[in-house]
Amino acid sequence: MLVLYGPVHAFSSTNVSIGNELETDIEFWVAEGMIETNLSSIKPLARSQVGKLLETALKKCDGMTTLSPSCIKIHEHYTKLFAEEIAEANDAKNVSSTFIKPVENISVSFNYLDGPFSIFNNEGINYGRGSNVLVRFQSHARLWKAFSFFIEPALIYNNHDYRHFYKSDAELLLQRGYVKLNLLNFEIQAGRDSLWWGPCYHGSLLMSNNAKPFDMIKLSNPEPVFLPWVFSYLGPFQFNLIFSQLDDVRSGTEKVNPFLYGLRLGIKPHPCLELGATHLVMFGGPQRSDMSAGDYLKTLYSNTNLDGELTDSNQQFAVDIALTLPNIKKYILLADGLKLYFEWGGEDQGYPPDRRAVIGGFALFKPFGLEKAILRGEYARISPGSVPGCWYTHRLWPMRYDGRVFGHHAGTDSDDIFVEWSQSIGPLSYKLGFDRERSGIETRIYTQTKNQYAAEVGYRFNHNIKVSLQYAYEDIDNFSYVQNRHEKNHFFGTTASFDF
Repeated sequence: MLVLYGPVHAFSSTNVSIGNELETDIEFWVAEGMIETNLSSIKPLARSQVGKLLETALKKCDGMTTLSPSCIKIHEHYTKLFAEEIAEANDAKNVSSTFIKPVENISVSFNYLDGPFSIFNNEGINYGRGSNVLVRFQSHARLWKAFSFFIEPALIYNNHDYRHFYKSDAELLLQRGYVKLNLLNFEIQAGRDSLWWGPCYHGSLLMSNNAKPFDMIKLSNPEPVFLPWVFSYLGPFQFNLIFSQLDDVRSGTEKVNPFLYGLRLGIKPHPCLELGATHLVMFGGPQRSDMSAGDYLKTLYSNTNLDGELTDSNQQFAVDIALTLPNIKKYILLADGLKLYFEWGGEDQGYPPDRRAVIGGFALFKPFGLEKAILRGEYARISPGSVPGCWYTHRLWPMRYDGRVFGHHAGTDSDDIFVEWSQSIGPLSYKLGFDRERSGIETRIYTQTKNQYAAEVGYRFNHNIKVSLQYAYEDIDNFSYVQNRHEKNHFFGTTASFDF
């Protein structure tokens, strides 16, 4: 039995898109000590969970003599976008249990690439050389208290299709879409959606939104709970369990339409400390349809090399820790909040799993006393000394979907250094970033080194409309692992987003 902290929330709700600026703002509120019980390492967030977090933050804001920039943004922006969810968090009896919102968000993007610029963490959307237009439309609804629905069609136009340089391409697709059933904070979701598991910002070892969204069944508790008995000392607990069959093109010995199982667990034993564990298994497929229930259990939870057997699989496992220290200005003059995080993962065999990869990073909030500023740094190494090219690769079940790994975008046998400075000043926001990615560190004669410099400026005209401009430059040495082959690419982009 799961015991809710706070009142029982019986309303089903859809998810907030991964990469939404709300995620960064929530991270900032945690670093300011405004909210304590959320688990930020399991994404996407349910809108019901966001409503509770906003309710908590608003109570902190009400106790301030002078509103902070975070509180001003909550009052002027988020209380309007999430009015229904905040009302439900306050008094679920007096809100509508059935509604339809035909238009939740519309975004229009124009992007120009003068070469094969590297696009990652973009839900598997590819851009071709030249002009690219992306139009996305979001809608959601709720039926009674238990069912909620979400749909996001996308129209993509590539002036030069990324697969064929001399060919244009236009495609209308269902980028995301699902239905949810929620019963007393236990949720069943069926459909297509993205996931991000782990505390890292720039990439995640096992699950990120680098690949296109999965068609899956997901079981979860959308709002953290306290477990019964002595387990209550573990603090708020949250889980995701998914099962999917990947429908993509595979070659050679790779199994077509494999199954994917994933489990994510998260706890928060202290308001400053969050712990998590992730397990992924790719296995089976139509060629192995004669598996029994016992075979499935052995496949998912055996950690033994079973090459050639019916219960063979490709498995990955990771554990992570995130420590957020708010209000540290009186101890460290450099910043007002600090977040440190670390993710450690293993491939397949061993107890604990060997062939290890790591990601570590930090975030400084309000560095040098600058309001709404964040300085980030992150390092990933995905090249184990024992078998450097093992991550995301397998002769039968490589961990990718439609050509993209759904872990860290750098891929196998790589390392990655990322630094970013971002700040919001009223309606204006900007980001400056640098990413250095090396691939083929141990398995290639010539290592490919990719340096990417990025800048973004955004302006919010009101709580409904935001426009942003992006530019990035990419300098690649030993392109495609060919000695002294250089590639220099540019990316120009603009996006207009309309919330309703």
